[in-house]
Amino acid sequence: MNRRLKLLILLLFAAVIFLSIGIASLRMSDGSEGQTESEAVPAANGSAIQLYQEKESGRWGARTANGRELIAPTWAFLRPMSDTVLIARRDDSKAVRIGLISAAGEILVPFLYQSMDPADKQDTNVWLAAFQEGGKTCYHIYRADGTRWMNETWDSCVYQDGILDVAKGANRYQCRLTHAGIEWLARYEEYPVGLHKLVMDLDSRELERLPDGQTLTGLGESAAYYLRYLFAMGTEPDNTMLDTENAAALRAAPHYRGCRLQTAEISRIKQLKTDGLPSYLMQMQVTYQRTDAERGQEKIRTAMTLTVSCDADGAYMYSSFSDAQRIAAGGGS
Repeated sequence: MNRRLKLLILLLFAAVIFLSIGIASLRMSDGSEGQTESEAVPAANGSAIQLYQEKESGRWGARTANGRELIAPTWAFLRPMSDTVLIARRDDSKAVRIGLISAAGEILVPFLYQSMDPADKQDTNVWLAAFQEGGKTCYHIYRADGTRWMNETWDSCVYQDGILDVAKGANRYQCRLTHAGIEWLARYEEYPVGLHKLVMDLDSRELERLPDGQTLTGLGESAAYYLRYLFAMGTEPDNTMLDTENAAALRAAPHYRGCRLQTAEISRIKQLKTDGLPSYLMQMQVTYQRTDAERGQEKIRTAMTLTVSCDADGAYMYSSFSDAQRIAAGGGS
């Protein structure tokens, strides 16, 4: 009788131990059976986005620090960009691109990119997104909140010590990215003029007092168009592009027949104070070659001044043109 009682007590004791282990295991799993927590990324507001991987599918999801699920484990790849935005990829295939989703799983940026990485380990608010276009690698630049710093597509990007150097074709730019926005430090652009080019090369002191980049590009394009008209047998500007009071002086191409442009650079841009449309004066240092029956070939270096106005639609109208060398030679403007 005593032996049976002892055996019964041992069985009850073993049952209690196994039941305790089961309850503890259930509490520890917290309903996340089949899932392992991969990493916890602190958020800016002191909370955390935790990524976890489902064992059976190998897919990734996200949840809050207290275990509330934010994103179901349906993603092949997840990486926090901030406390509200994650980099995501749907499938494991290398051909499948990555994009951005919100902490609620909403798609913010389409899946276009091959990679998306912080430009600098010390600055997590600048991200370089790389993708293929026309057989070459191109870049978009994002903030940590999933918005673009700038709309342009770049051929190259280098970010160091808070300074961003970007390039597109022959054009190069340098800027500082701050919480207040973009501070442009240098701007170099080339515009085709026949077989040659017009160069705009501006530093930070000049850029501080000049209009936005889109306006500067428009001014450069308008100046190059006019030089093509003078030297490259370009189409004469339409009447709508010419100020009616100075139309005759602006049709200056006949004075440059037989001349070949060699170099041209915009050396100065000044915004004029007017009551009407925004107007800008551009001074260009121009070198061209002239063939004269008496003198033969002659190299001319001169300062040309072109004034343009910009309407509400972004169209440019030429207001005046002058050539310092022609004025000095008594040839008028």
